[in-house]
Amino acid sequence: MKRERRIDSYRCSLEGAERERAGRARLAEQRARDARAKLCDLDHYRAEYLLGLGKRVADGMSGPALRDYHVFLGRLDEAIIQQRQAILRCDTERDDDQRRWREVAVQLKAVSAVIERWRVDERVIEGRTEQREIDERALRQHYALPMEG
Repeated sequence: MKRERRIDSYRCSLEGAERERAGRARLAEQRARDARAKLCDLDHYRAEYLLGLGKRVADGMSGPALRDYHVFLGRLDEAIIQQRQAILRCDTERDDDQRRWREVAVQLKAVSAVIERWRVDERVIEGRTEQREIDERALRQHYALPMEG
């Protein structure tokens, strides 16, 4: 059995792992983008809400309504804080997934390089064997010819 065939199943499993890791890295990147977009939406909503509060206060807002606005702003601020924490988690997950993907890709590249080197070695050996057989045939033919004299 050729050496390359012995590790071919390992190479195939690395290819599958590399595809899986690449997919996970893409999903983690998407989650990080989505988390940032959600934070942007929350920040925008908070700014609009504050603008609305200013207009309502100028128009004459009741005390209980003002208190409700402040309670809601507090909840919105808490949601913004939680979203920032979610972004940090998503970024960490994305970085970890990308690192794992790169690690598997490096392993796959190394194994593929070994297999290719073995294939080249095999071709060289086959070429030498073929040349040796040609040389032996030539020698046999040379000695099999009658001597001219």
